[in-house]
Amino acid sequence: MLFIKTFFLMVLLLEPHYLSAKTNDGFRPEVRANGEIIVGEYSKSTAGVTVFRGIPFAAPPINERRWEAPQKHSPRAGKQESINFAPACFQDDYNTQWYQKVGKAFGVSAEQFTQPEYSEDCLYLNIWKPAVDKDKKLPVMVWIHGGSNKGGWSYEKNYIGDKLATRGEVIVVSIAYRLGVFGFFSHPELANSAAPANFGLLDQIAALKWIKQNITEFGGDNTNITVFGESAGAANIGNLMLSPLAEGLFQRAISQSGGFQLWRDVSLSEQQTLGAKLSHALGSNNNSLLKLKSRSAEDIFTEAKKLFPNYAYGAVIDGKVLPDSTMNLLFEDRINVDLLIGSNQDEWLMYLDDSPIALEQTISSYPKNIQDVLFARASQENSIIRGHDQVSTMIDMVCPAYEYAKQVTKSTKNAYIYRFQRVRHNDGGKQLQAYHGAEIPYVFDSHDDWFASDNDDHTLTTAMVTYWTNFAKNGDPNNLNNPELPQWPIFNEHTPMVQVLSEKISAKAATDFKICQKISPYLIQKP
Repeated sequence: MLFIKTFFLMVLLLEPHYLSAKTNDGFRPEVRANGEIIVGEYSKSTAGVTVFRGIPFAAPPINERRWEAPQKHSPRAGKQESINFAPACFQDDYNTQWYQKVGKAFGVSAEQFTQPEYSEDCLYLNIWKPAVDKDKKLPVMVWIHGGSNKGGWSYEKNYIGDKLATRGEVIVVSIAYRLGVFGFFSHPELANSAAPANFGLLDQIAALKWIKQNITEFGGDNTNITVFGESAGAANIGNLMLSPLAEGLFQRAISQSGGFQLWRDVSLSEQQTLGAKLSHALGSNNNSLLKLKSRSAEDIFTEAKKLFPNYAYGAVIDGKVLPDSTMNLLFEDRINVDLLIGSNQDEWLMYLDDSPIALEQTISSYPKNIQDVLFARASQENSIIRGHDQVSTMIDMVCPAYEYAKQVTKSTKNAYIYRFQRVRHNDGGKQLQAYHGAEIPYVFDSHDDWFASDNDDHTLTTAMVTYWTNFAKNGDPNNLNNPELPQWPIFNEHTPMVQVLSEKISAKAATDFKICQKISPYLIQKP
């Protein structure tokens, strides 16, 4: 008991922003931020970490606020307990099915992966902060989750930030944003509004503004913010890097398995057409947005899924968040942040069929000279499915990463590229290889119990946590005072190198760079 009291006393002395709140189960930290008193708790799993869960960063986007830009959260009277995660944004079991598919490959029962509570009222964030010297302002890392912009939540098990915070001495924040038809939608009646589309991106911008304004009260440095995310989260970061509305809200970006948004521009009129179809399907003869807002979230979600089952939700050129196509914006030299970007060796392997027809369908939409390049690349692999995977990974993630890196280095900023190649030594690893999302537990040091982690995994985790948090601190993943950490070279398009992250970490020549130089000009022009 004496140890526990002494520990909490030390934490309170270290944290000048925290007040002391005595509850039935001990002391809890309090922070005055955004005009209210927020009560968190001390982590039960990682000593010294303070956790605040479910902090609202915007008003609930419900009723008349559905399909509008996020509104400011009104401060609440009294002490606000932030010890429980808020509901996830409205979705189905898309992400849960992904976890079940990965778990099955590793021999884990599907019952282990359950769907969280979800709601339209979902604009909340979570904060993990380590105990450090009271005068030290910590770098801030803001996680934007993936899930095809139609699934996922900010507190999936592999996103819990306590270990990353304490090992890297950073503040970790994870944020939510509207998904699917609620976050990436438009309607003809929104054409002349202040926010005609991209509500999910606007949520992310609102969260970053809240963090910029309030994170100092949690001991963070609001001039040293890094956004990092995976898959759709990384793609969204690629858009935020180019958006005038996000300018100045972060200093660095980490994109894990993103970049594909560079080739996937969607017009505002396309989403407006979908919005009109949805209105009509739900019984509005004049396609009224007002009537659509009056319907329940369940009705809207169910009908949208029926009408557009395979729609790829994402950003659109709305003239506000994105004034132009991502490619045009990229070449306007808008990027003013350091960038760490990369992908996994076998991104699409778990999604593809081992069929020559499937490979031909992927490649056939390109001109003959590009087809020849892609077939030649696929033929370097020992199976059709591996060839298909490598071609798809190159088009969607590897080549876009080079384009972003080239533009970043044309400014005064630095870019670093990685390729994650670690494969687990078991049947699941043999089946999925270095699959989409496999790097996340190494970044957060959040390996699941059912993974057979060994010393190689722990060593790689230490290296990746160090790289990621070093980059967040000063824009450079390297640490000259740590000779055991392999040097990671800055990207240079004349001698391009990538950092291979696996059992052995090393910098290697970017062998796909020359192929990307051949196919990217076509991809840039592709409608």
